[in-house]
Amino acid sequence: MKIKRKASMVVLSTALMLGGSIALAPTASAVGSSACQFNSPDVNFKVSTSGARFRTGPGKRYRAIGTLYRGDSFRYFCRTRGFENSWSYGKILKRTTTGIHPGTRGWVYSKYLD
Repeated sequence: MKIKRKASMVVLSTALMLGGSIALAPTASAVGSSACQFNSPDVNFKVSTSGARFRTGPGKRYRAIGTLYRGDSFRYFCRTRGFENSWSYGKILKRTTTGIHPGTRGWVYSKYLD
């Protein structure tokens, strides 16, 4: 393991010394309610479409936890901005059609909630 790390550092150092640049993009990691701009009393919604991705953060760049289908239950806590074009944060209330466990927290595009 130490050899791989040293080799990586040598390659990186050499590239930087020769005037190269390395693009270090941040990874999209899980985001909880810290991304919320509008809080709400807990409200239960049903998913209004089939194929809505349930994600670790508010946006397509975040990893999908699973897929939600029409009728799946979602408890809404907050959202990123006004309801149009926003993402809603909450938790799954009962096992979803695709097997996401109750209590799993994540994000869904708000227009997919009724």
